[in-house]
Amino acid sequence: MPVRSAGIAVALAFALGATGARAADTKPAEAPAPAAAGSKPAKAKKAGQQKQGKPEKSDAATAAGKKPLPAARLDAAREALAGDDDAAAVAAAGSLGASGAGNAAEPLAEMLAAGASPSRAEAALDALAKLGGAGALTAPRTFEVLDLYAGHRAPEIRQRAVKALGTVKDTRVTATLLARLGDAAPGVRAAAGEALAARRERAATPRLFALVKRGDAGAAGPLAALATPDLIPQVAELSGTVDDGVLASVMGDYLQRADVPDGLRVDVVRTVARMGGAAATTALVEYIASVPAKDNRQSKREAQKLLDEQAGATK
Repeated sequence: MPVRSAGIAVALAFALGATGARAADTKPAEAPAPAAAGSKPAKAKKAGQQKQGKPEKSDAATAAGKKPLPAARLDAAREALAGDDDAAAVAAAGSLGASGAGNAAEPLAEMLAAGASPSRAEAALDALAKLGGAGALTAPRTFEVLDLYAGHRAPEIRQRAVKALGTVKDTRVTATLLARLGDAAPGVRAAAGEALAARRERAATPRLFALVKRGDAGAAGPLAALATPDLIPQVAELSGTVDDGVLASVMGDYLQRADVPDGLRVDVVRTVARMGGAAATTALVEYIASVPAKDNRQSKREAQKLLDEQAGATK
């Protein structure tokens, strides 16, 4: 291990040991499991983060208030989905997805089960994902159809199927999402990671760590969302062997989690600053920006101080 990465890891491990009692969750991280390597996708969205401010009405509650679509509208949708006009079929799928109705998934699942062109399949999968986000995926065959399409030969379709699968309230989903972390396509791996993080599936942590260890940027956000405090020194140990941009992304996203004690954030802020480089600077800047202006927490002050020191050193 390079001297610099060893120093970072040791310093953070010591700091975490001092603040571990303040952490909300100190369950030991599992050993990394093998996962497929691949090219790095664009930075994944920050999964599992909590929004500041007034809580909004849940999607499930919103969907519960939606009335089922009348039989006539479902029949018209089925006719459009089965017709020769691709544009009409795509439009029908979009309309069903936007309805938020519990029975809107039925015609979509039926079309996918029968087989569909790529454009129709993508529209139907996007619609199912939207319905799932509103808590409206109640069609009995939904899981089976999405599970089938998660193994489709086209990466774009696999990615959409995985995204929709993540919204299904079915325990069988976890196994499929874990398997997709080994997908050859970076976008599919990222979608699976995001879905697992949103579902708080800690069983995914070892595989996500293994992907980060191989420089997979799409695993950074999901790993940050699921990581326990004792996993962070292991991430720091990778400095010098993995793109620091990926590591800074993990730690930067971890800083923005609402459940991290501020004393622990201070230690992570210092670790990120020691990494140096543009990615570390960006992580600190984004963390400061994520904290409400009136919140003068210690970690925010420390991040600003370190940024100021870096700026002064470059003058």
